[in-house]
Amino acid sequence: MTYCLSPMTTTEIGNLVGANFVTNFQKEMDYILKPLRRYIAIGRPLSLGKEIWEYAVSDSIPGAVWNGAGHSMIDVKIGNNIGIDVKNVRKEEKSNLTTEASVFQNFNQDAKTYFAQQNSQGVWGIHVQGWLDKISTIKKYYMLNIVRDKTTLDCSLCGFKVVNTKTVLDEHRYTKTTVKFHNLVDPDFADIHYYNSKTRLEIKLKKKCWTDPKYYLPVYKF
Repeated sequence: MTYCLSPMTTTEIGNLVGANFVTNFQKEMDYILKPLRRYIAIGRPLSLGKEIWEYAVSDSIPGAVWNGAGHSMIDVKIGNNIGIDVKNVRKEEKSNLTTEASVFQNFNQDAKTYFAQQNSQGVWGIHVQGWLDKISTIKKYYMLNIVRDKTTLDCSLCGFKVVNTKTVLDEHRYTKTTVKFHNLVDPDFADIHYYNSKTRLEIKLKKKCWTDPKYYLPVYKF
């Protein structure tokens, strides 16, 4: 099966973000977290807005421009052809899945009706096809995921590149709250599902994204 998204190797990630990304990202996050360390030290949980991670990624890549705050699906632009969608997720020591990150949101309430009817083509048309149409407009779309360890706060980076935007509805599975589409990303690396209550497409990364050194790049040491 040819999935829509394919995992990037660390070499591919390095080619995208540049040779000095890890050093730069460490500095950027140190600037951001320095005033928060006293609160973290007394056990208060770290909470950073989505844009903070986008700033750190953008400012760590030479020539990159921040493009977030809902302007488009692209949070960081490199030149005219490269767009990076930045996600931040959290993982726990014994978990096989990260927390979820939004991939595409559409407030069309018809999706809830389609979900209740298990009209998969309807859900697909609004959310999956909507997402595929968006990423198809970007010459080179990449999804970079910052995986933050809940305990240590150390971060690693894993990425996905687009290899097929012509995929159609295929194998999928319903739960009470979601429908998981199996042909969007290799299930060894992630799950992508439609979450009905939030009317959005979400991704959760799997353990291979932070345990296989071929695919993850350590980028921050707290």
